[in-house]
Amino acid sequence: MLQEFQYYLDENLVVKKHPNKEEARSLMNKAMQRLRYVKEQEITGHNAAFIFEDIYESLREASQALMSLRGYKPYSHEALIAFLKKFYNFPEADTSSFDRYRKLRNRCVYGAFVISTSKCREALKFLERFLPEIREEFEREIV
Repeated sequence: MLQEFQYYLDENLVVKKHPNKEEARSLMNKAMQRLRYVKEQEITGHNAAFIFEDIYESLREASQALMSLRGYKPYSHEALIAFLKKFYNFPEADTSSFDRYRKLRNRCVYGAFVISTSKCREALKFLERFLPEIREEFEREIV
């Protein structure tokens, strides 16, 4: 279960640092490149798990870009989502989906859980919709 953002700060799972626009730009560029890459792939039973991991990674990189702009360094994937919930007005359904994909990605990476092609396609649609919203917030703040 996600905690409030302050919990991750208190537990040193997020560290306050100086804002870093260059790191933020690099992370956002990587997230956008990863989106282009996964959109070029044909999702099959053989590659769905790998594409799913890239989909999640793109969301993680973009979220971390926002954190970097505000001077935070995460040491927890949960902290990324808690950060989005605290500082941005994204719909609860979107942050919940992101968290659900975080859990699925963990099960896939660490528990050999099989990601179906339909679940991967669903996640890709989410990425295609949600990543531009994260990027829009990023563009507002990078000025």
